[in-house]
Amino acid sequence: MSPSTPVHEDKRSPMLALGILSISFLMSVSNAVSGTIPLMEKYFSDVSRANVELLIVIPTGGVLLGTVISGLVSNLLGKKYTVIAGLSISLVFGIIPAFIFNYPAILISRAMFGVGMGIFTPLSVSYITDLFPEETRNRLLGWRNSVGAIGDSIMLFIAGFLINISWHTTYLVFLFLLVPILLVMFFVPKHYDNIVSEDGKEVEEDVKVKPTTNFGVIQLAFIFLLVCLFYSAISLKLASYVVNNHIGSAAAATRIFGFLVLCSIFSGLIFEKIAKWFGKYTVTIFYIITAISMIVMSFTTSIPVLLVLVLAAGFCNGIINPALTARMVHYSPKGSMNFTTSVIIIGINIGFLIAPYFFQFFGEMIGNAGPANMILWSGIFYVLLAVYDLVVVKKDKLTI
Repeated sequence: MSPSTPVHEDKRSPMLALGILSISFLMSVSNAVSGTIPLMEKYFSDVSRANVELLIVIPTGGVLLGTVISGLVSNLLGKKYTVIAGLSISLVFGIIPAFIFNYPAILISRAMFGVGMGIFTPLSVSYITDLFPEETRNRLLGWRNSVGAIGDSIMLFIAGFLINISWHTTYLVFLFLLVPILLVMFFVPKHYDNIVSEDGKEVEEDVKVKPTTNFGVIQLAFIFLLVCLFYSAISLKLASYVVNNHIGSAAAATRIFGFLVLCSIFSGLIFEKIAKWFGKYTVTIFYIITAISMIVMSFTTSIPVLLVLVLAAGFCNGIINPALTARMVHYSPKGSMNFTTSVIIIGINIGFLIAPYFFQFFGEMIGNAGPANMILWSGIFYVLLAVYDLVVVKKDKLTI
């Protein structure tokens, strides 16, 4: 980088921030094609329902593989071209089901779609944590959650139109990934690949440093795993709770979930202010609010009250995630942020993957696997997370 390049001025460019945030546009958006399951079941009449559903969830396994190799790819290509490569892989393999109607080919393409996600997702965090000072970093980490929620909304909206044509056409929704590819290509300079911010000053990172990890990173990954696991009680159990207890219909529960996207956008936008107000107790406080919401939720028989409680839990989750992500800066060894992010993402995906089996096992262990009981116990586990967080904040001298 030329000495005359105004690094700070460049970093304050809205287009640079937009380019970096666009990497997070595809966070959980593979669910945009979930609506194709009934149509694919009819098309693949000789394939079991479980194997058809596998086409929707198999990207999660691909994400785990892609996350593992992300660091290796980044060492070879650098950050910018790794992001572009990952997005391109997801785009190409994402649209294959629109043109090839063979089950094994679609299964492989969906897995590779996830591999592409796993390759670029760690860099969506490390770009922010490496390039920006704390105040700006907290703002962008909050916005990153909002961008993911906006991505969900846009892709689901487009998929809703495409599915009326055919289930094959629905997969063309992933052509939208051209947008972040172009934004990264034109607005994220290559010379930021090895630049990091330390106390507000930019220094060139030693690319020869071998990425490593430590107990703090592993601990944080495990906390992410638990948060995702317990929060999954809402998405996995609430609809059954509503229907089984004659509180409302499955459609009513679905409408409640629909408001969560807007909730995630809002919490992401104000995360920076929340972090300033509550400082190092941000995570603890929002653990407690989540716990109260879920515990009360398990006894509620009113749809409007359930809506308020679910939105409260969703808002808290939108604060907890970027707050925990900000802690990666504290724990990550020098020159290892991409590897640290990969470890965290693996923890997150494992949490979501094991959630159904955990609730089944835990329910059998305590003799009551009912939806309300699982939501109640998840709230109790959040209380334990809050207690543990107080210990960690004091022991590790965290600022958020």
